[in-house]
Amino acid sequence: MQYIYTDITITPYSEMASDVLTAMLGDIGFDSFEMTDTGVKAYIPEEQFDEESLKDTLSNIFLPDVHFTYTLHTLENKDWNEAWEQNGFDPILEREFGIRLHPRMAFGSGSHETTYQITSQLLQQDFTHQRVLDMGTGTGVLAIAMAMRGAEEVVAIDIDEFSVENAQENVLLNHINNVCVKLGDASAIEGTFHTIVANIHKNILTADMPTYVQHLLPHGTLILSGFFTDDVPEMTHVAEAHHLTLQATYEKNNWAVLQFIKN
Repeated sequence: MQYIYTDITITPYSEMASDVLTAMLGDIGFDSFEMTDTGVKAYIPEEQFDEESLKDTLSNIFLPDVHFTYTLHTLENKDWNEAWEQNGFDPILEREFGIRLHPRMAFGSGSHETTYQITSQLLQQDFTHQRVLDMGTGTGVLAIAMAMRGAEEVVAIDIDEFSVENAQENVLLNHINNVCVKLGDASAIEGTFHTIVANIHKNILTADMPTYVQHLLPHGTLILSGFFTDDVPEMTHVAEAHHLTLQATYEKNNWAVLQFIKN
């Protein structure tokens, strides 16, 4: 899958403007973000990109005396290695948690608050004898974390062929032998699980919530991330409508992780 990324400059830069910008870009399909000193790099699959939607979104951000400019770039799969080498890959997950990743892609590397936060939470839990699912696996880091914490069987699913290949590579790199990585969306989920983890954009989480609940065992755990703290009430409301009860909330730098139990 080929990605487009837009390098957006915020003038004058502020963290509040950056948070508003990423939230609105998420609503038009951008699924990964990298914070810079002057703004945001936002990534989206090429087939989902619409420049007019981007222009409309930027023009509809009403922040007094704040201006947005952007440039567009195409990022092919083959360019990830070179991009990592040029930007200096920081193996934070290996340094702090012992999880090794081949630096082929930014998404799920641990450099973003959601990945780091949810990984640290998973490594504090016990998944012994559990069948677990990592939905939207990316690099496979969350699947690896649950396997390290005793999961009996781990299924990891992603819609991106390149992510599936990278996750499989990282599973082997960490000497894990009970992770099955599959290509697909929520319709590819089969069977039931004790724990389901999904670190994806909130619109996808909302749309796929019924499927997650359908495949979650009674009293099973659903862990969601990939959205801002301002979205917590909305995500909690959606989950409660599907007979889930909020167990715990974790926050870091305006990003949230929610843990629910199925009633």
